[in-house]
Amino acid sequence: MLDNLSVAGIVAEYNPFHYGHLHHINETRKICGAVVAVMSGNFVQRCEPAICDKYARAKSAVAGGVDLVIGLPARYALGSAEKFAFGAVSVLDALGFIDILSFGSESGDLNSIVSTSEKIDRITPQEYKNAMADGKSFAQARSEIIGAEQCGPNDVLGIEYIRALKKLDSSIRPLCVRRTDGYLESASTVREKIMKGDLSSLPDFSAEILKEEIRSGRAPADQRNIERLLLGFIRNAEESDTYGIYGINREEGTDRRILSAAKASSAEELYSLIKTKRQTNSAVKRAVISAYLRIKNEPLTPVPFIHILAFSETGRRMLKAVPDNIPVISNMSKIKDIYPDYADEERRTTDLFFLSTPKIGPGYSEFTRKFT
Repeated sequence: MLDNLSVAGIVAEYNPFHYGHLHHINETRKICGAVVAVMSGNFVQRCEPAICDKYARAKSAVAGGVDLVIGLPARYALGSAEKFAFGAVSVLDALGFIDILSFGSESGDLNSIVSTSEKIDRITPQEYKNAMADGKSFAQARSEIIGAEQCGPNDVLGIEYIRALKKLDSSIRPLCVRRTDGYLESASTVREKIMKGDLSSLPDFSAEILKEEIRSGRAPADQRNIERLLLGFIRNAEESDTYGIYGINREEGTDRRILSAAKASSAEELYSLIKTKRQTNSAVKRAVISAYLRIKNEPLTPVPFIHILAFSETGRRMLKAVPDNIPVISNMSKIKDIYPDYADEERRTTDLFFLSTPKIGPGYSEFTRKFT
């Protein structure tokens, strides 16, 4: 049905879509004729609201050369590198027509990334326990066990993409595109400039889409706008609110520290009261936001639906090739009776996002809004 068109998959956040993303897509297109991106929704892996909503970012991605943009459910988008990667790769694998998984890499050394992923898969729970006995974080313990320096964030995700491909017994082949940071700004730097009104680091098409979001009051989203909501939630939380929540380890007392942090008067103080030397700031933020959104600690399972955010004409043709047993949806109303947990998580995430924007957005828009 795709007429022998080679298709690459990309996992992204496009927060926002900048020149580094354009470089990655252009390099990928030298090998494949079409590109599918699985993209985080309205909250991203750093456990903060995206700079603008998922439909605007998906529109920028299509303008930048992506043919089909699929949303990554919140439970994966807010997860650890392993969970984030598994969820995204499971979507690409389910499509059945992805040939290559293309990802950015600091090292550009695919053989080394594959080798590291294999070493990690051989680590036993006891080895982790022994390595973490003196207070090391999970990432530090893993690096010590395999005898490697800590990787850059893109290589870390690359390792997890390859592990996910193996877990899913996928036929998709990995491809790494080396990052060329010599002339590319980091996403955090670009976001800082946007918050000051400077969109000069974005390609023209991406800047225009973001300008429209800013004019409408839907951007830029700012995590400071939801600080009081999170503090209010913690101050009113009960022990039962921490049961079975993703990122909350009762054996290590994460639940108790969250409840005792009710005295905090800022988000920064809140996270510092919860954090231990074993945890990263992202892990602490993940536990808090997961509790607020009621995201449960579920086992890794493939995403059971395809949530379309945007597509090109080629992407429209791709949709006809999606297997019939996988629901293809444009908003969560289509699956709220079939997969209510997914639908509720996504609705709560989107509602929280639209409380972080300059103009408060409508509630329950996850069940009504779709791509245009």
